[in-house]
Amino acid sequence: MENEQKLPNQKLFLATMRAIALDSINNAGGGHIGMALGASEIFYSLIGQNLNFSPLNPKWINRDRFVLSAGHGSMGLYSLYHLMGLISLEDIKNHKQLDSKTPSHPEVDKLEYIDASTGPLGQGVAMAVGMALAEKRLGQKFNQDDLKIIDHFTYVLCGDGDFQEGVALEALAFAGTNKLSKLIIIHDFNNIQIDTKSSFVNNLDFANFFKSIGFDAIILDDNKVENINFALEKARKSDRPVYIQVPTIIAFGTEFANSSKGHHGTLSAKKSYEFKANLGLEKLEPFEYEQKAYEIGADLLVPKNQKYLEWEKNFNIYKQKYPLLGQRFENFLKNKELFNLEGLTFAKTNQAIRDYVEQIIQKIDKSDLLILGGSADLGVATKTKFSGQKLIDYGIREFAMVAINNGISLYANFYTICSTFLVFSDYAKAALRLAGLMNLSPIYIFSHDSYQVGGDGPTHQPVEQLAMLRSIPNFLVIRPCDEFETIFAFNYGLNSKKQPVAIISTRQPLESCNKNLEKIDSAYYIQKTDLAKINILASGSEVGLAKKLIDKLGQNQIFANLISVPILQHLVENPLLIKKLELEKLPIFAIEASNDPLWFKLATVQKFSGHFASGFGESAPGDIVYELKGFNVDYLFEKVLKFLDNK
Repeated sequence: MENEQKLPNQKLFLATMRAIALDSINNAGGGHIGMALGASEIFYSLIGQNLNFSPLNPKWINRDRFVLSAGHGSMGLYSLYHLMGLISLEDIKNHKQLDSKTPSHPEVDKLEYIDASTGPLGQGVAMAVGMALAEKRLGQKFNQDDLKIIDHFTYVLCGDGDFQEGVALEALAFAGTNKLSKLIIIHDFNNIQIDTKSSFVNNLDFANFFKSIGFDAIILDDNKVENINFALEKARKSDRPVYIQVPTIIAFGTEFANSSKGHHGTLSAKKSYEFKANLGLEKLEPFEYEQKAYEIGADLLVPKNQKYLEWEKNFNIYKQKYPLLGQRFENFLKNKELFNLEGLTFAKTNQAIRDYVEQIIQKIDKSDLLILGGSADLGVATKTKFSGQKLIDYGIREFAMVAINNGISLYANFYTICSTFLVFSDYAKAALRLAGLMNLSPIYIFSHDSYQVGGDGPTHQPVEQLAMLRSIPNFLVIRPCDEFETIFAFNYGLNSKKQPVAIISTRQPLESCNKNLEKIDSAYYIQKTDLAKINILASGSEVGLAKKLIDKLGQNQIFANLISVPILQHLVENPLLIKKLELEKLPIFAIEASNDPLWFKLATVQKFSGHFASGFGESAPGDIVYELKGFNVDYLFEKVLKFLDNK
């Protein structure tokens, strides 16, 4: 080509982005070409020309947040980052490979320029809502009339599928209700999904829908970069959250364009050459690109770095003018502030675990701790009501609540607590899983722990939920039996750095089993005798029942040890703790009102039996259902006798 025939800068850059995405996906043997090739203009405009972030400090607190909710479009993002000099060509070649910085779907711990792990559609929307809420609350805490140190936007890029997931719709309604004006939703609107056209399965009138829930809506007629830029500029001036719809062509430039086949696939070497040639590129070999494209990418960082340096200068002025706030803010940036409950005492004992939770929440609420907490419209029942700027009213949106909480946790070092009934944790399971995967550390309070829920019936009486929660990797469940184990649980959760913690609380009162925190551990002896013939293990509500069982066994000259197991996962996974408790010496009988098979790992240690939840509950008072299901001293006494007779 003659010099005057070369591609203009913008066309060259967009064509190179598409070439990089295609080369990488071909090299990986398959991938999501559709969005990566179709949404290049959106990535270039939003990330390249509008998003405030800087490699001088990738985790800059006042950077704009970007969530690729349509995580399958990752190569559209990675190709841009490569041209900007943020990831290497080797990283591009290693797309979808082990320990790569460029996994198939973005992962927050693989690359410092990723703000959330996405892939499960809809959750990215909710996490972005959480980030926008965190920005608003942090700004309210630290901004001054003359100096704003928190003042940025949260952008989320969605595909058609995101708006078919309930969690996204829950979170969007929350965002509109809470007037999160720094939230901007960009819709890659190609009207194609894996099985069909999107319009065949979703007839949502997007403009009117978003307006009805408190958003402004901007509908573009094309995907020209200058028009996307204009829409983003307009959105930033709104006093509402904003939805921007950008029409695109899935798998642009390929034979699969504008069809379901364009969602995922590869092109042959010949087709790839033709693809690049049709875009006007000179270099057609895989992983060979014009130097000019790299120069354009590097230039995109210049204003971004300048904005970061301006913020640093502004923050130094802030620290001089407001030294106490400045120090507090810096402490917040370094890590979560320390908070310990060990000095806490309760006026009454023998209460429900939720009553102890309430008093702990009240103590935290009165503190200056940077924490955000709320419930899915059950704060009165779970007794987790915060006040003022600490409170989040989620409404009846369990899935969105947990996913929004993930966004808050990703944003910075906020403590977060959210709650609902244990049985409704199922609604939120996918977001709980993502919290564990991302190494976040929120606290969940799941109340109404067993058949003892009673009159609300089997729909509200949990059976399998403890098993579900404990089965999530990097997710810890603590089921306290009294006030001291509850303090232990909160201390553990408040000091957790990379693991979510669920605290299981009760509606019914429980007899106190401890006098202090001294001996409490993941599993520990509450009662121990040299005459013991058996170890009785229990958690939470069933510890008191086990204690009564041991009393009856003792009256019949059968002596037993009582071991409380607030953290079953730690016991079964820790040979040192098993050895410390000397569990190998005596038969083990476990009691828990769940059907969690995790207990049976102890069968490898000693002869094992137990009594667990069996089947759904009944609509009856809790004590009656509990007894009907075998959680009574007489039934357990006979069961233990048979177990010992058969040893």
